[in-house]
Amino acid sequence: MKEKIENLYETINFLGFNATYSRDNNYVINSREIIPQIQEFVQWFFTNISGLEEGVYLNLTDILKDCETALREEDNVLMMDALEQGLSGYLEMFLSEEYFNEKETSHVDGKAD
Repeated sequence: MKEKIENLYETINFLGFNATYSRDNNYVINSREIIPQIQEFVQWFFTNISGLEEGVYLNLTDILKDCETALREEDNVLMMDALEQGLSGYLEMFLSEEYFNEKETSHVDGKAD
């Protein structure tokens, strides 16, 4: 699951970068492709991660509702907020410090993955 979490995190970051840098107004359309990965992560989270405060689970449910609303209403801003400010935080819970250090080093050294 670690690799799937890393890939989903990177994809969300790329979608946001692409939307901002390229002024691409297709964030919702582009996000549709990762819905299965989002669903897989959320199902895994609810099934395997226990013992957290109830608010953590309720917040994740709210993020999914925002994604659903954004898809239905084709709301790029809501989807970007739900994924980048919401779901990414949950993904970061499972990314190691080494992961972030490696990414930072590769970008500073000019080595893009």
